[in-house]
Amino acid sequence: MVRDAFGHVEAYNGTGLSPAHFDGIVPSDGAGTATVPGLVAALEDAHARYGSLPFGDLMAPAVRLALDGFPASESLTQALERQSARLDRGASDWDVARASVAPGVVVRQPSLGRMLERIGVEGSAAFYTGATAEAIERAVSGEHGALSAQDLLEHRTVQRAPLSQSFRGAIVHAQPPSSQAILALMALGELDQLESDRRAQRVHVAVEALEGAFAHRHEITAPGAEERLLRVRLGVDLERAQRRGGPTVATHTTAVATADVNGTVISMVISVFDEFGCATLVPEGGFFLNNRMDGFARDGEVTNRAAPSTRPVHTLSPLLVENQERSFAIATPGADGQVQTLTQLLDAVLVERLTFQAALDRRRWRTSRGTLFVEEGCEHELIGALLDLGHDVALKPRGDRSFGAAVIAGLEHEHGSALAVADLRRDAWAAAY
Repeated sequence: MVRDAFGHVEAYNGTGLSPAHFDGIVPSDGAGTATVPGLVAALEDAHARYGSLPFGDLMAPAVRLALDGFPASESLTQALERQSARLDRGASDWDVARASVAPGVVVRQPSLGRMLERIGVEGSAAFYTGATAEAIERAVSGEHGALSAQDLLEHRTVQRAPLSQSFRGAIVHAQPPSSQAILALMALGELDQLESDRRAQRVHVAVEALEGAFAHRHEITAPGAEERLLRVRLGVDLERAQRRGGPTVATHTTAVATADVNGTVISMVISVFDEFGCATLVPEGGFFLNNRMDGFARDGEVTNRAAPSTRPVHTLSPLLVENQERSFAIATPGADGQVQTLTQLLDAVLVERLTFQAALDRRRWRTSRGTLFVEEGCEHELIGALLDLGHDVALKPRGDRSFGAAVIAGLEHEHGSALAVADLRRDAWAAAY
């Protein structure tokens, strides 16, 4: 999501299609779950319109990290351990998986570094054509998947206007479908109708609205669904929890927010879906393929059904927000938790008028399959009120990954100054220059 210096906002959907020769059956794991990787093309397309530095210069820091290495974080080593069986299947030649990587050990990825260097010089053609495209096809066909070099050659980024909705004097711009960011707009629309500013009441309505919105998740790519869903009332009962369930509790994804003093603001979410995606390595390029086809509905009767040359609904939900005071990007990892974290942060900032840092530091909640998880340390009064309303409340440790890790960057209109704030719940970083 990009807001330019003149206030124009554009959405880039860098997800890819399922293979043209996909047979309609999504396997449980492996390269047969991969859609076309779209990140390289999306970055190049956004750069062509908004960038000012040479593409190779922008790739250089990533090249250095790959070639020179970086100290492994505890979260990386834990992920390697969790996914060891899958990595043994699809990435047995990957040096990082074979090594005994402990926190602090320097991780180097020379194959990835060399591929990034080629992209910096040749652009996306270095990825979607020639040797890299052929290597992707080999890796996938080795696991009986259908993704081909022709699928990569035909990939195109989807560029369009965002979905936009008012909320408490601000305009919230969301990534259109196939992103499920529309679910956050649906919940914010319900909260905007609520006259009470009492926190327990607003949390209750947000939970109920999000559970109601998730009931429509598989409809969002249907023709005309955007306008129809933004008018849907979600059937919130102000007096009791309905425990409608809906969201899952997966925790993956990387979020980026940035801004410059010229007025450009960018909100971006990047993901191969599960940890290490489908866990199939393309050894020539040192990267993993996604398992984005797991986003298709397993029920073949709904709109979001698995089919050839189709984008599954995905969780990536970057937002851009504008009001009289500021323009800012806000994004978080967390799969189905993204729209939940974003909804409660925007309610805290725009309704309760909390500072960004105070909103990020506040204890969070997350609903999953009818249970309302609350971060330890949350106010006893709030928990008591939610129990009284009939919510099935369960505590999770403070800082648990399921509560996301939001990043915010933007511009203060009055002074033209930039701001950046990052969550401490995961590996995150923020700076302003």
